[in-house]
Amino acid sequence: MPGLGQTVAVRTSRLEAFSDGVFAIAATLLVLELRVPPGEGDLVRALIGLWPAYAAYLISFLTIGIIWVNHHTLLEHCRRVDRPFLYLNLFLLVAVGIVPFPTALVGEYILSERGATAALVVYGLGAVLIALAFTGVFLYATYDHRLVGDHAAARRIREEGRFFPIGLGAYTLGIALAFVAPVASLAVYGLTAVFYAFPRLPLPPQR
Repeated sequence: MPGLGQTVAVRTSRLEAFSDGVFAIAATLLVLELRVPPGEGDLVRALIGLWPAYAAYLISFLTIGIIWVNHHTLLEHCRRVDRPFLYLNLFLLVAVGIVPFPTALVGEYILSERGATAALVVYGLGAVLIALAFTGVFLYATYDHRLVGDHAAARRIREEGRFFPIGLGAYTLGIALAFVAPVASLAVYGLTAVFYAFPRLPLPPQR
């Protein structure tokens, strides 16, 4: 059996295909929380009343989608993968797979006086977990051109992605706001998702 640090015979394309499947399933499960209102009463008012579920769905879908974009771009730069990278990637996928659960909590409890804070804290902790996991994958792949293969390219990628860890501070702020203004906390999570869309990693050269 290969040791912990040995290179394993897994192509980046295979790793990406497996990861894409997890991303797709997590994103698809989000829509299950958008339920049809009961048949009685004012349908328009009932649909408007479901805005927390819409907001949580949109923010979570954006989060998963933006992570997928950056993950795909990073793997395009990697020439190989090793066993530690596979485990770090699995940790990222575990974090992504959890997203539907806190999303459902937020959609259900954000307007509740007793449950809103707990729901937003759980959501924020899940976001912190994702940020830590992606930062670990990113730093490991680019450190000392370990997987990228070219020192100059690895340094350029790391410079372009230097803002990724900043999201940890934003998620911490969102968790703090959950105790005083749950809706504002959700807004911070949404803005952080948009923030992650901008520090794009450079595209790899055509192969």
